[in-house]
Amino acid sequence: MQTKEKRIELIDMIKQLSNYFNNVRDALCAPYGLSSIQAVIVLDIYHNPTQTKVTDICKRLHKSTNTISPLINRLVAKGFLQKIQYQKDGRVILIQLTKKTEEIIQNINVDIYDFTWPMFETLTDEEFNKIYDCLKLLLKVTTQ
Repeated sequence: MQTKEKRIELIDMIKQLSNYFNNVRDALCAPYGLSSIQAVIVLDIYHNPTQTKVTDICKRLHKSTNTISPLINRLVAKGFLQKIQYQKDGRVILIQLTKKTEEIIQNINVDIYDFTWPMFETLTDEEFNKIYDCLKLLLKVTTQ
């Protein structure tokens, strides 16, 4: 039975997990000179290479252009991103990863797997499947 207390506890657990994964991302990205939010932007572009206008990125990250644009400009200045004028419409600027950043992303992805993979080894198959099923359900209800 769902109670108010259980809902509050569930929300608190989600917050704790979010903080945990943010801290992991911070630790993995810091050696490359990326803040957590900068890493989120870079990874978003990596996973959506055909939709890289600033407005596209803002929509996916649920952030305003006033928040994302300065971060992108800093990433361009640091050599992580480049701005390319769209050939079909010169008013449109596309944001792309640099070769340097593509290599860093590969390293970060490997680091994430290396860091998180051992967590699952402590679980029984039944525990793993419960977590898997619950997270799939949570993703389903949060994306409706």
